[in-house]
Amino acid sequence: MLEFRTQGFNGYAVKYSPFFDSRIAVASAANFGLVGNGRLYILGLTPEGILAEKWFDTQDSLYDLCWSETHENQCVVATGDGSIKLFDIALDEFPVRSWQEHKREVFAVHWNLVAKDTFCSSSWDGTLKIVRTPPQTFFQ
Repeated sequence: MLEFRTQGFNGYAVKYSPFFDSRIAVASAANFGLVGNGRLYILGLTPEGILAEKWFDTQDSLYDLCWSETHENQCVVATGDGSIKLFDIALDEFPVRSWQEHKREVFAVHWNLVAKDTFCSSSWDGTLKIVRTPPQTFFQ
């Protein structure tokens, strides 16, 4: 069995890339997601084990993630500050897009497997948001 330690962060979600069977993303949070930062890990499965290819630190906890169904290097994360962030792992820092659509923690995101330009999110504020990219359109 392979193992990877998210030192200082607790894992909340893990997803395989729909494009590469050797790439995994992990959404994590410090202090069990109660307070503190988050980290998005991009992990590679290699013959030597699981290796961290890249990671992105965030100012709030990360609770869920999903890979883009149209772009092999992009994934969306659900954050504790009510925002949804799009990261491009080909870049070295910062999300390429951020939406502040929820008033409370975002706990789930999922990319539509049929309409591949659409993903959804749900939050503790009691709302579900559906995003069509591009253009960036929100439906409640």
